[in-house]
Amino acid sequence: MLFSTSRRSVAVCATCALLCWPFVTLAAQPAGNRAASSVDAASGAPAPAILSATALPPGFSGDDPEHVRDALAGHPAPGQPSSITSRVRAFLSRPFRKSENGASAASGASASQADRVFVFVIPVSYGVRYQSKKKVLTVNVALSAPETPDAILLKQTVKGQSGRKLVVAPEAKEKGFVQTFDVIQLSAAGSAKTTVNGRVVLPNFDHKRGDDDFAIVLICTLVPPYLMDDVEHSAPTDEEPTDITRRTSTLNGRVDAAWLIDRTDGSIVTKRLHLVK
Repeated sequence: MLFSTSRRSVAVCATCALLCWPFVTLAAQPAGNRAASSVDAASGAPAPAILSATALPPGFSGDDPEHVRDALAGHPAPGQPSSITSRVRAFLSRPFRKSENGASAASGASASQADRVFVFVIPVSYGVRYQSKKKVLTVNVALSAPETPDAILLKQTVKGQSGRKLVVAPEAKEKGFVQTFDVIQLSAAGSAKTTVNGRVVLPNFDHKRGDDDFAIVLICTLVPPYLMDDVEHSAPTDEEPTDITRRTSTLNGRVDAAWLIDRTDGSIVTKRLHLVK
């Protein structure tokens, strides 16, 4: 348990393309020609057309959640792909219009809606099982974020060393026991479904594939409020003698499709997956 905490939160507004908090402003300027993203490269078509792709490039990594978050927050990192920043600026500069949910909506999306479609790739090391006698592949992979069980964990980065069992609380920061947690998660439009599930007959499946080759692909459409950003600081305590800063960024959107892919060769193992609680 962490004590002596302080926190601050910001949210990207849905309709005004500004950060809701008055002391921070996000410049949302119309983009010119939208550069191709990793999604475009994968399918050779606008982002929503990836739904009809039959294969992906080897080592396909999709859109980096950190780049999407930083673009929404108005602070893209140096060297960040300009395509993501351009897409975010483009859809923030236009009013949001509700559309039909699901894959059919994404596949027939307008240019404005297409800018909101992102593809997140989450490596998995468990939960994929093939029954060779029955030729059946089952997928049951929990993607929930540790601190927020009703959200999907997209990316987590931890920097620094814990001082537990190494230092006393008053000396922790001075001796360099400082940690930063950067958590990026997806809240699926109020849904608590965070487990990817599916069962499909695959007669030609190569059962020698290892779990480390697999990844879940989530094709998502971001919707307002696009981003909630929460920063919490915890001073060192006797229980946890570490100075900890935790940033939790929550992207808000709907999941239009969930796939299982082989990251090694880019093959799509199955598109017949869905989210369950």
